[in-house]
Amino acid sequence: MKSSSAISYSTFALAFAYFVVFNILDLSSTILALRLGLSEANFAILYLSSTLGISIAKVVLIVKSIFFVSVGGALIYGLGTKSQTVKKAILLTIVIFGALFAIVSISNFLSIYSVISR
Repeated sequence: MKSSSAISYSTFALAFAYFVVFNILDLSSTILALRLGLSEANFAILYLSSTLGISIAKVVLIVKSIFFVSVGGALIYGLGTKSQTVKKAILLTIVIFGALFAIVSISNFLSIYSVISR
């Protein structure tokens, strides 16, 4: 008998879509902010850029790609496991990452607005 609290494929799909939308929004707003002359505030991104000798925009794109692959892997694992506890933990992680990217995007757009409105 199926538990009423079982997590469905559509729930994972919706959470992943939420993650993707806000991740792309964060990437777009970051690149726009950099083009407007704003600087990156993330120390890890700055460190990777200087250590690897590549632009900040390229590092951001690489980091975003790693996030997509990692969260996609967690999603696949979550879909394959029978443990509802693991499914819930993975689902919560995906939602939290999406929320973090939403917050960063809002911050980026506020910074962009302050530059444009001058």
